[in-house]
Amino acid sequence: MKSRLASNLFLKIISLVAAFLFWLVIINITDPATTMTFSDIPVKILNENVITSANQVYEIEDGDTVSVTVKGKRSFVERLNPKDFTATADLSELSKVNAVSINVKLNRTSKSNVELDWGNAVLKVKLEKRVTKKFKVEVEHQGELSENYVLGEMVAKPNIVEVSCGASKFKRIDHVGVMVTLNGESDDFENIYSPILYDKDGDVIDSNNVTFSKDQIRVSTQVLATKSVPIYVDVSGRPADGYRHVHTDYRPESIRVSGSAEALEKEVSIKIPISVEGAKRDVEKEVALVEYLPDTLTIVDDVTTVSIRCEIEKNGRRTFSLAATDIAVKNLPNNCTMEFADTVTRYSVIISGKEENLEQLNLTDLGAHIDLNGLGAGSHTLDVKFNLPASVMLKNRIRVKVIMRAQDGGEVPSASHTSAPTAEAAVPE
Repeated sequence: MKSRLASNLFLKIISLVAAFLFWLVIINITDPATTMTFSDIPVKILNENVITSANQVYEIEDGDTVSVTVKGKRSFVERLNPKDFTATADLSELSKVNAVSINVKLNRTSKSNVELDWGNAVLKVKLEKRVTKKFKVEVEHQGELSENYVLGEMVAKPNIVEVSCGASKFKRIDHVGVMVTLNGESDDFENIYSPILYDKDGDVIDSNNVTFSKDQIRVSTQVLATKSVPIYVDVSGRPADGYRHVHTDYRPESIRVSGSAEALEKEVSIKIPISVEGAKRDVEKEVALVEYLPDTLTIVDDVTTVSIRCEIEKNGRRTFSLAATDIAVKNLPNNCTMEFADTVTRYSVIISGKEENLEQLNLTDLGAHIDLNGLGAGSHTLDVKFNLPASVMLKNRIRVKVIMRAQDGGEVPSASHTSAPTAEAAVPE
């Protein structure tokens, strides 16, 4: 009986051990150990006052982040993320070579063993003397206001800040500014901004280990309405004899101005006088617009002057050969006939004007004619009249002699009888 009991107990113990071993195998198969690496964990600096109290600043040369490898159960390790680790470097333990060991701590607890390895990483710093100086705050802006609005005055308070940093960084500082972002505003506004360091190229310098006497700058921004004002040029005077004013060109033809609502409500234009008196060549002038703008308005555009060019051109000249047969006769009395006393002579008609206009003229475009209205039988010396285009003018006088007879053929001298026909010379320019 005892032998049987002992045998059963032994079997039970063997079974229990086997079950435990089997359980361990199952557990290890379903939740095996694993290894994961977490990178770019930021290193927190401790006891910075050890450096600052010695009127020094530090710049991190290496080790501002650390990577840590974790070994443990997969069910635990796979739930971790970089935020579950805290990495620190204590500057009170800084070595003679300006290095300090980094310590990494896991912020979560595990029922199983977890191993951390960050490869004995260290933080290396560069120590420098602290330099302090005051800078004027320059206000800059980006973005756009609402249409037809422009920036007025931008006032920073305080407008001077004190900057403390390492000597090497200090040498790079050109100015201190604040960046105001515009987002379609149409009214004055005020905001608080952080000061920014800029180098001479306008690039931002990082503010790590930089101390400002004021970390917040309040900026009041004025927003002004604008409108477009037309520009006119008033040309006076006459060019020299034989020359003419052809065209006036000027730029810009309008400018944008800003001012108070009351000032903008008034009708405003800019009229600029310019004289071409006696000119023989183009008259060009650069005029400051502010001289003709009311004091209540301010020019918004970058262009502050108007460029004026009055084109002066020497009159062109063209001579046409006119025969008696080219002259039309108007208002011949019904009871008379008419003939030219000289049908052989050709008359020189001198026309002046712009060259391209003269080139387009034909003899028939001159509209040469004589008017017999109110004349009776007899001989008459008459001025030849012309219907010229407005772009050209006659430079000489043409006179012809005609003979008018009554229908019965008799010639009766009239009071208007004059001397022989003449063709006067061209009037010189």
